[in-house]
Amino acid sequence: MNRIVILGAGFAGAYCAQALERKLDRASSSILLLDRNNYFVFHPLLVEAGAGSLEPRHAVVSIRAFLRSTTFLMADVISVEPVNRRVVCRVAGEPTTQEIGYDHLVLALGSITRLPEVPGLARYGLEMKTLADAVQLRDRAIQMLERADACDDAARRRALLQFVVVGGNFTGVEVAGELQVLMSQARRHYPRVRREEIGVTLVELSGRILSNLDVDLAEYAEQQLSRRGIAVKLNTTLTGIEEDKVSFSGGAVLPAHTVIWCAGIQPHPLIAQTGLPTTPQGYLICEPELRVRGQENVWAAGDCASIPDPDGKPYPPTAQHAVREGAHLAANLARALSGEPLLPFRYASRGSLVPLGCRTAVAKVFGVKLAGFPAYFLWRTYYWLKMPGWSRKFRVALDWTADLIFARDIVQLGFHRPRTKSEE
Repeated sequence: MNRIVILGAGFAGAYCAQALERKLDRASSSILLLDRNNYFVFHPLLVEAGAGSLEPRHAVVSIRAFLRSTTFLMADVISVEPVNRRVVCRVAGEPTTQEIGYDHLVLALGSITRLPEVPGLARYGLEMKTLADAVQLRDRAIQMLERADACDDAARRRALLQFVVVGGNFTGVEVAGELQVLMSQARRHYPRVRREEIGVTLVELSGRILSNLDVDLAEYAEQQLSRRGIAVKLNTTLTGIEEDKVSFSGGAVLPAHTVIWCAGIQPHPLIAQTGLPTTPQGYLICEPELRVRGQENVWAAGDCASIPDPDGKPYPPTAQHAVREGAHLAANLARALSGEPLLPFRYASRGSLVPLGCRTAVAKVFGVKLAGFPAYFLWRTYYWLKMPGWSRKFRVALDWTADLIFARDIVQLGFHRPRTKSEE
């Protein structure tokens, strides 16, 4: 029996396993999926889950409910040994490791936030990669409101209410927009907090935000953010982060207590330990058929893989690409097992949708450009349709309907960073 082991239950890994279930004969093949969590995050709704317009648990999908015949193991992968065709892992909560052999291995380990050597970033910076990150940001925002409402010093109160978002990409723009909405609505519960004291600053190293979108859509997004009071700093980066202030390139200093780092990703650190060929940036080098270069039985998809398009450029690390890569990998793996020729992965992006908060967005879908509420409506409709399972679709629809009628709950959910000395 052919044993297929998939590492990583994100979009690429989960959809690969689902497609394999449909394509492989259970009598001749088995599928084992490993991940440290028994769910995958529906990333397009991650920021909304943190901002409070969506119940956090409705932004995750149960692996066991998503798959039928695949065996799932909730475990941390310790090492991958391609030469010996085995994976060493540790089941969550268990003290000992176990070895798992395989006939074919699929690496879909995803990515982590790239944290450059900016002084203070590792200690004070927040990320936006997991559900815990999203909820932690909301907890942090409410904590800052509580502290500001109890503060008599106007300058300190303003510093507590300043938020710096680094990275003018899709995630950074959405975080800045939703954070501004959350703070604007929440401040009404805090009598000593004034609107003008709240500040959100979006920092982008290049000359414009949303560099993957057309210039006119990016300019519209920047105008919308600026109109709502979000400061956009272009051609700028952070040179230092302290507990109560940040320093920008050029020498400017902003008193601020919260920094959210959304500037870039890097491969999962396990990739470097496999000994498999990687790009200078650390991503697995794949053939167009999604095999890892030089390997007959090791495959890769998603954020951890560098897969060439027809022009030789790597496909971008987006959710829509990961889903298609996972399904295509499953088809090619089934072909390999049956001795059929493999097909190269070819996919043209259907477009991009970027929410800006305040029920506005920008979008380019099938070459058609939209902005404002129509783009926002399209964004919600598209991802509602893509959400797996009708029960979850129903819950998400209820959440969004309630958000239209009622104010958001201004309450913490208990995700906190370790307190600094000044907070004790």
